Amino acid sequence: MSPQIEETMAVNDKQQQLAEEEILFHKIHQYILEQAKNNGRIDTEAELAERFGITRYKVRKALSVLTQMGIIDRAPKRGMKLTNVEPKNLSAQIQVQMDIANFDIREFIEARLLIEVDIIPLAIRRMTPAMLGRLENALEEMERHAHNSREADRWDREFHLLLLEACGNRVLQVFSAALVTYFEKTTEKLPRYDPQFFLDIAQKERELLSAIKEGDERKAQNLLRSQLSEQIILLS
Repeated sequence: MSPQIEETMAVNDKQQQLAEEEILFHKIHQYILEQAKNNGRIDTEAELAERFGITRYKVRKALSVLTQMGIIDRAPKRGMKLTNVEPKNLSAQIQVQMDIANFDIREFIEARLLIEVDIIPLAIRRMTPAMLGRLENALEEMERHAHNSREADRWDREFHLLLLEACGNRVLQVFSAALVTYFEKTTEKLPRYDPQFFLDIAQKERELLSAIKEGDERKAQNLLRSQLSEQIILLS
């Protein structure tokens, strides 16, 4: 048998092995979800290995991936349980997948631009005095920490997350929060010793907040679109 044929067979075997592992992973994933839904108890590694007729090593490998994805929690002597399915946890799971996919930063900003701008009318209609107060507080904190780029950037993201929360749609909130939270990774690209940079952002967001208070949907959308478009230029 020629070396080329042997190499081709080895590649095919590897691809088949990966396909089988993926199928097994999805079977274990689905089974665990059904267990948790029906009675709340999840089988142990040994029980899962026996059910699927595989080694505990293969089970452990699949469970490790599910843990990294934030789908299950595992602790010694306490077994496994599904992660509490709240918007924040779902966003974290989506973000893990985004990290694996290694999307380009421009794609994230473009997605934010499309989603965040379009939720503004919904956020305005469902805005409450309490939420307005939280938005105002986020801006005050950003201004107060303008000298600290990491902290100021955190409060900037909090402002945007609050706008998403204000729209009241949990599906939009989950996906959008994953996008916004991703930008924690880009903090190092922002000016580190330029307080005016964040003071300018806070001023623009105060204008946005004023438009929201006035119920001016078009103005608010234009202001937010302009701000996010500037980020594309800055982070590109």
